[in-house]
Amino acid sequence: MGRKTFESVGKPLPGRTNIIITRQQNWTAEGTITASGLNHAIELANNSGCTDIFIIGGAEIYLLAMPQADRIFLTRVHTHIEGDAFFPDLVNTHWKLIEEHQYPADEKNIFATSFQTWKRDNN
Repeated sequence: MGRKTFESVGKPLPGRTNIIITRQQNWTAEGTITASGLNHAIELANNSGCTDIFIIGGAEIYLLAMPQADRIFLTRVHTHIEGDAFFPDLVNTHWKLIEEHQYPADEKNIFATSFQTWKRDNN
């Protein structure tokens, strides 16, 4: 994940190797590994024995990773929120929606959500 995303989360995510991509030399955070770019992060993940690599943001990291990705696990929150960073649109691209689960708003989640799995369509 990117440094700004990590700082918004505030701590390493449990049960996984947390690799933070940053341009800031000498930046560190306890419980994480620091990488200078996406390719460096992938190399570190492979060297750490990771079998699956998940990109969790931010927007610039998503754009850099898209050409190398083969699957996307996407959570859509069904509301409109002001913001300045967005995930790339997948409709009418080389991605195919292969699975979707929809959940209505409830007592724990004020907005309806969809969990989608997209696969690269090489046709």
